[in-house]
Amino acid sequence: MIRRFSLQALASALAGAGLGLFVWMGISVALLQANSGNLVALRSLQHTGLVIAGLLTLASLVNLRACPTASGIKWRQITAGALVLTLASAVAVLILLSLRTPTPGWTALCAALLSIGAIATTLGLGMCATTSSHANWQRQMVAPGFLAYALLAGATVLFALIALKWPGQGLLSMPAVSLVTLAVMVAATKVLYWSENGSLRAGVHGLADNLALPLRVVILALLAVIPALLTLALVLWPGFFPRTGWSLVALSILAGGYLERQLLAAEAATPRDPPKQRPVAKQKSGKTEQ
Repeated sequence: MIRRFSLQALASALAGAGLGLFVWMGISVALLQANSGNLVALRSLQHTGLVIAGLLTLASLVNLRACPTASGIKWRQITAGALVLTLASAVAVLILLSLRTPTPGWTALCAALLSIGAIATTLGLGMCATTSSHANWQRQMVAPGFLAYALLAGATVLFALIALKWPGQGLLSMPAVSLVTLAVMVAATKVLYWSENGSLRAGVHGLADNLALPLRVVILALLAVIPALLTLALVLWPGFFPRTGWSLVALSILAGGYLERQLLAAEAATPRDPPKQRPVAKQKSGKTEQ
């Protein structure tokens, strides 16, 4: 049912951004470990990113608590284990980065475990979201959609941090292609998911039929169209709003994530007719008259 406010939808959107930021921070730490000039200055950004990612990821406890435990596969326990691995790896990376001369091998290992744990946690939360739903709901694209959103939201939060802590016009336009690619991926997974569950016009429990399509269009606009347009503006006019541009992109994606998760819960509770079976062509008899 669509409500005015959903704590679980908000927690899911924020946690997705935090886990996605963990993925990108893990990759960043694993690849950039030199002690020269710019990379030493990068450590401050990495520390800030890891702390923000941890705070956002804690919101996943709301969704984890709501995950049913009576399903065949214990997704709640699996996701909780992946979350513990993620947070423990993040703490280890923070400690290693605080050392004057971090050990490259251990730092790379912990950073890799951080990214792996964050991806596993994201997919686990996606599977938790599918355990209490109508039997005929097509849920194959839910977990991939969770991962695609996490990578997009985490990337935009990272780009916003770069713009605020490590400003530079060249750096503000460089991530444009990556962000547009991630936005297209998110939009594609959502369109495919909606196509498998009827169409963009399919009815939703607790929502007027004439509002289903506009709401889905708004979600696509917030997740893909508006971020792409803002990114294009940053490329064409990098000095116009260098610090606030990426923050606006991140806010647009977080707002789209909140509406998408709120709609997802309502779609899971919407009764649906079983998928129609294609008629099987009758085989002609191979017997010949004698």
